[in-house]
Amino acid sequence: MVPQSLAPLLLPVAAVGLNLIVLLWGARMRHMLPRTVLRCLAFAALTVAMLHAQFSPTQTPDLGASAEYRFARGAVQIVWWLLAASTATAVLRLYYVINDRTRQERFTLDVVETVLYLTAAVAIVADVFDIPLKGVLATSGALAIVLGLALQSTLADLFSGFVINATTPYRVGDHIVLDDGSEGQVREVTWRATHVLKGNHDLIVVPNSAIAKSKVVNASVPAGAHATVVRFQASPTVRPSSVVSALRLAVESCVGIDAARPASVVTKSVGWQATDYEVSFFVSDGRSTDDTLNAFFDAAHRHLEALSLFQSSTNDADASGERSVGRRLIDSINIFGLLTWEEKAQLASALRVRELAAGEMLLRAGDVPTSITLVGYGVINAATRHDGVSVDVMRFAPCEYFGESGPVAGVASGADISAQTYAIVYELPGTAIAVLLKRHPEMTHVLAAKLAERERRGHALMELGKDMPATPHGLAAWIARGVEALHGLHL
Repeated sequence: MVPQSLAPLLLPVAAVGLNLIVLLWGARMRHMLPRTVLRCLAFAALTVAMLHAQFSPTQTPDLGASAEYRFARGAVQIVWWLLAASTATAVLRLYYVINDRTRQERFTLDVVETVLYLTAAVAIVADVFDIPLKGVLATSGALAIVLGLALQSTLADLFSGFVINATTPYRVGDHIVLDDGSEGQVREVTWRATHVLKGNHDLIVVPNSAIAKSKVVNASVPAGAHATVVRFQASPTVRPSSVVSALRLAVESCVGIDAARPASVVTKSVGWQATDYEVSFFVSDGRSTDDTLNAFFDAAHRHLEALSLFQSSTNDADASGERSVGRRLIDSINIFGLLTWEEKAQLASALRVRELAAGEMLLRAGDVPTSITLVGYGVINAATRHDGVSVDVMRFAPCEYFGESGPVAGVASGADISAQTYAIVYELPGTAIAVLLKRHPEMTHVLAAKLAERERRGHALMELGKDMPATPHGLAAWIARGVEALHGLHL
């Protein structure tokens, strides 16, 4: 038998039991929406049951009632406050899940959940237990001062994290750059720290207070392409205008730099030890930023080297100057790396200088080159056609060469090659290659292997034939047979 004093609480107690059943059974449900709806309905049933029993969660129990009634009623009120905080949190989480913002707003969810449960705890103390809050606040205030001094750094991180989430300078998934140069993708923002995943998969844990005091560059906002900024130093003895011209040529030398968006080259400062320059450009869609940066720095070095080489040549006699440039270019051809100094000098003396205007065609796809062309100054472009559209595949900077497949093996070019800018090139006639191979027939396989390696890296730009092998070893043997047939060699 239930005591008569507890009879009005039967319905609220049953509603409490219903809520507990929903919590336990709902934990097994995979889908969040029906689970949250059931929790809201069960909580609403508890609220209605309490109102039907003529008491509310904020109403203190009557001191004249029996002890059993006050105890049961207080327990129901405590459960109501805890369920209120829990249900509100569940609804909030459902909202963020539906809007796919759970990862971005995890910190906000944690803060709101904490505030809800703290509110429930204060309400239980004040309304259920009828304890005056003034004494509690006075006692907790002294305790808060002690804890605040002990947890000063932790609280600084906590409030900084709250400000970061409120102002959202970055979100989970954004790519950020920190003050110390570290950069990566934001993986998580917790109470104490921001987790940043670097490109090498190292995880940086940065305290929120440190981020709040530093400058953070968000490379993901606004949406769309962002310019890549490169800082460059050069000797102060070189005129800035010459370095700027060389750096502009370096930009032209990179296929991965988007030509539709203009790049900028700015002289930032001039000092006694170095002159600082800043280059900004946009990387083309689908291109790797790291590969483009590597190509740019290599091209910048080549153009600055060519600039110094041509400037030093003007101080000498014209003939000796041309010989020094030509010899430097011959040394850059790796297929002639085994030649003696005298043989390289003979090849350098056979070079023919040619000046090209921007857009001038040197070689068309399908034509067999009659000479090896070395770039002395400027930029040379190689393009192939796909579905009737010309696509730039690579650019040649100073001390690079092309067209060796013709004089060496008699293989046609697979790309249209033209001058991207004003350029000075040096042509090594095929007759000089033929004389060299007649004198050193044992170089056939060496030249074939090096040519196959350049083709594998996409630098030889040979026309692909149906009988051309796919494997590197087979390609080298195929080129060697072509060299022997072209030059009448019998090994």
